[in-house]
Amino acid sequence: MAGLSVGGLASGLDTDSLINQLLALEQRSILQIQRKIAFAAQKQQAYQDLDGRLNSLRGAVRNLNDDSLFRSTSASSSNESLVTVSASKDAAVGTHSIQVLQVATKHQMAAQGFADTSSTGIAAAAGTFKFKIGNGAERSINVNNTTTLRQFADAINNLNTDVRAEIVNDGSSTNPHRLVLTAKKEGSQGAVTITTNDTALNFATPTIEAATADDDNNPAYLGSVTSGGTFTGEGSTSYVIEVMQTGDPAIVGPAGPLVRYSTDGGVTWDDNGGAGHSVSAGVPFAMDDGVTATFTGGSNLTAGDRFRIDVASPEIQAAQDAVLRINGINVTKTSNTITDIYEGVTLTLKDADPSKTVTVGVSRQPGDVESKLMSFVGAYNGVVGYLNAQFSYNPTEDTEGTGAPPLNGDSAARQVQQRLKNFVTGRIQGLTGRERSALTEIGVTSDEKTGVLSLDAGKLQEALDADPTSVERILTRFGEGMNGAKFTFARRSAKSQPGEYEVNVTSPRTRAEVQGFAAAEVLAQDETLTIRYRADAQNPANDGTEIQVGLLTGDSAATQVTKINQAFTAASLQAEAFLDSGGILHIRSKDFGEKYRITAVSDVMDGPGTTNLGNLELDDYGTDLAGTIGGKSARVLDGNHLKGDAGFASEDVEVIIPDDTFGILGKVRVVDGLGESLPDVLDSLMDGTGILKSRTDGITRTIEDLEAQVVKNSARMDKVEERLRRQFTNLEVTLGQLQALGDYVSAQLGAVSSSKKK
Repeated sequence: MAGLSVGGLASGLDTDSLINQLLALEQRSILQIQRKIAFAAQKQQAYQDLDGRLNSLRGAVRNLNDDSLFRSTSASSSNESLVTVSASKDAAVGTHSIQVLQVATKHQMAAQGFADTSSTGIAAAAGTFKFKIGNGAERSINVNNTTTLRQFADAINNLNTDVRAEIVNDGSSTNPHRLVLTAKKEGSQGAVTITTNDTALNFATPTIEAATADDDNNPAYLGSVTSGGTFTGEGSTSYVIEVMQTGDPAIVGPAGPLVRYSTDGGVTWDDNGGAGHSVSAGVPFAMDDGVTATFTGGSNLTAGDRFRIDVASPEIQAAQDAVLRINGINVTKTSNTITDIYEGVTLTLKDADPSKTVTVGVSRQPGDVESKLMSFVGAYNGVVGYLNAQFSYNPTEDTEGTGAPPLNGDSAARQVQQRLKNFVTGRIQGLTGRERSALTEIGVTSDEKTGVLSLDAGKLQEALDADPTSVERILTRFGEGMNGAKFTFARRSAKSQPGEYEVNVTSPRTRAEVQGFAAAEVLAQDETLTIRYRADAQNPANDGTEIQVGLLTGDSAATQVTKINQAFTAASLQAEAFLDSGGILHIRSKDFGEKYRITAVSDVMDGPGTTNLGNLELDDYGTDLAGTIGGKSARVLDGNHLKGDAGFASEDVEVIIPDDTFGILGKVRVVDGLGESLPDVLDSLMDGTGILKSRTDGITRTIEDLEAQVVKNSARMDKVEERLRRQFTNLEVTLGQLQALGDYVSAQLGAVSSSKKK
């Protein structure tokens, strides 16, 4: 402190030295506080080091919840010639039995042959050609008497719709050019419906084209051959008539001509068992499927001569939906690529064979579990090794006098050590002794003395090979349907609490569906079905769409189904007809839920020789899914998912419910494995009111208090020094005054003494 220093002029004392010595005594309290601050800072740094190691451990263990660790999937099919399968990482593990009853096909139709592609007009006058695809909007093309086949095909393609037009040359000697319309989408969604046709192209009925003679026929035959009849077959084909025995068709009997015929362009032949068929002039020669050929007489047909009749059927391939039976349930889809039956699973139908059952399976393929587990072990040992170093102080070995580590004997650090040890040596909550439930069972063991972990990679691999799911339960945020569950587990979240939760479907997800009273039979009389489809059944103002399906005497059950489905397609209704395993006719909505309704009635009473739907109206609504998880309300997602509601232990537990399924379907189990539960333990120690957070906050407050004391004591020291210097100054001044007074008195006494001597 700056100020007056008298330096002991009067007293002869070294006052600066005395003041410094007195201040040094006062300084001891500040030094003691500073030593406390240094120790607290060391402890604070030690806690920060521990916190950093625990953070690294938390990060390493949370990596065990990485989807790639156990969510890599493998999908397989027992018969890839019928069904192939692929799966995403979200696909549910499981095995399913599939029968492919029918594959989806793209609608393909063709008009009759045309003479050329770029000269002759396809329409007699100006008009329109209108069509639509599936339930899409109607599209229109203007035509006139100059529109050629090529221009017409280009006009269709320029609309950029889901149908492609192309011209095919079928090789016929006359009218070889056929316009073919092919849907780009499979199934009923790609069905092409022509609503207006002002062209000469016939897309409606089969055409038996004119008979032609081969160019290399013997010119001896001067007559003619004409085609006729009504084609009753399917598809397009070429009939070929070949003369086996030379003769004049006008001659009846053994001397007349004999022929054979082919209905597939000359691949196979019908020659009447080798005897040949006789033909007579003016008499139609009947071949298969209603096609006839009539020859004129007057000249010889020569053996080897050939005559051809092309039959053009518009329906090359019907718009057919895929039909398959999965685990005993019939499913209809508009495409052969099916992604919406099981979440994350894509089925691709290759061919149909109802007699064969295909097994498709989805399994998990573990990722680099060993690497992730080694990272956890390393981070854990980093914490344990640090704590061991803090607790291993031995005073007798401290030859350098460095003292005990900051956390030696610290109760909070001891608690951290004990909590970690209890966790890694215990069992995962929610797992039983009948299954793998502890780290030791997958190769992670703890040294009894040091607590340091080690990993036996061989034992881990054995567990992964034997039962990867058991390893997943121990290590990850896990959920599953328990044995016998009739649902598929989808997912859970960190909000889902460990436990077992019963899944109860209180209302199944169903389709509106009516069915006959007995198996449909070959019809003994004409029968008309009246069917009404409603896609907004809860709206009283919506009467839906009513169609009538005319069935004819002799229609088989399969034909009845075909005609009903054709009527649905023509009316753009999302409904379908099918026969069950007992031959009973079913009519139902393709979509699920209470918004759909089907009614059906026949004009014929049920009984032998009928559809057996009966003349009393059948009526049915679909129903929406509803249910509970763990006895608590569950939300419905995507139509067939139940998800635990917020605020309950089962929150975010999500399962997929099979359609048409009702009642208690089993239990779902939620397990917090290492990757989910250990972070919770670490959070409880490090965050919020955790003991480490409390300790570090307490130390921070202590340091702040001690530093405040240092400031306070330093200020007091300044005042003490100022007071001491003032007091010593006053002392010197007083002593100086006393010394001057003494000198004066001595002088006066000396003067008195001198006067007396005189």
